[in-house]
Amino acid sequence: MARTRGAANQSLYRSRIALSAWDQARDEERNPDAQLTATFLPAVQLHLKQAYGWVLLAVSGKETADWSELPQTTAELAAPDAGKSVPPELREFSILESEGWLGEMLAPWEEPGAQRALSASAGLLTSDRAAPGYALAEQWVRRLNAMMDRMDD
Repeated sequence: MARTRGAANQSLYRSRIALSAWDQARDEERNPDAQLTATFLPAVQLHLKQAYGWVLLAVSGKETADWSELPQTTAELAAPDAGKSVPPELREFSILESEGWLGEMLAPWEEPGAQRALSASAGLLTSDRAAPGYALAEQWVRRLNAMMDRMDD
């Protein structure tokens, strides 16, 4: 599974590059935060989703030929071979996808204005999702990195 792990590391590295560029752009203070978020968050999220897909393959013991076949969630993985059980990591990931930070990371990103308009039309005043932005993306990178480090132990 060295190939899948290497690909996961490469995708995580790319997310860090995008996050670093975002941080530099924030320091320059030439563009509004909303525009920087719209520019960088989808890129960071794309690389994190790819890294997670490779992690899923590594944990499940599957290999794939190309990026287009990467699973995005545990539900997209093939069932274990006969006589084998689902690895405990995949059960944990499934819970985090439905009730935790992985679900946030995997959710499609929407422009904040679109979210406010949708909430207002539905009569909602608040959302339980964290506001998208640099801090949230940085948290996703740290958490996925920690998850991958834990897998190495």
